[in-house]
Amino acid sequence: MGYPSAYLSVPDEYGFCFTQALQSIGLGLASGIGAALARPGRLPVTALGDGGALMSVAELETVVRLGLPMVIVVYNDAGYGVEVHHFAGPCVDLDAVRFPDTDVAAIALGFGCDAVTVRGEAELGVVSGWLAGPRDRPLLIDAKIADDGGSWWLAEAFRGH
Repeated sequence: MGYPSAYLSVPDEYGFCFTQALQSIGLGLASGIGAALARPGRLPVTALGDGGALMSVAELETVVRLGLPMVIVVYNDAGYGVEVHHFAGPCVDLDAVRFPDTDVAAIALGFGCDAVTVRGEAELGVVSGWLAGPRDRPLLIDAKIADDGGSWWLAEAFRGH
């Protein structure tokens, strides 16, 4: 949740909707759909984690059925980020909060989205092509991110808890 707000820019105060609350996992895509419907003249970009994306995967059908020309970025680190920090500790088994690598792009294609898996900057050319095209289907970006032990800002937030 912290990285989109730290690194994505928006044109004005109406261009940012941040779903952050206790137990908000799985609400990112639904919030993005709401924002897209509220501002139909704008390009909605929704950024969410892979755990939340998998919890709300059925909403991809909604995005496709409504014909929403939106970009959905899934930060895919094969785990529930917050829970990794909550449960981390000596001799703690994290199998309950980590899962096998999931091909979220393939799932999105099955729902009728355009989709791409990105492991590096060179693979982002698909996004430029989608932006230049008719935008008649949503684009999901399955952004495979390196697991370097979790996010620094979550580690700081949970220090001492």
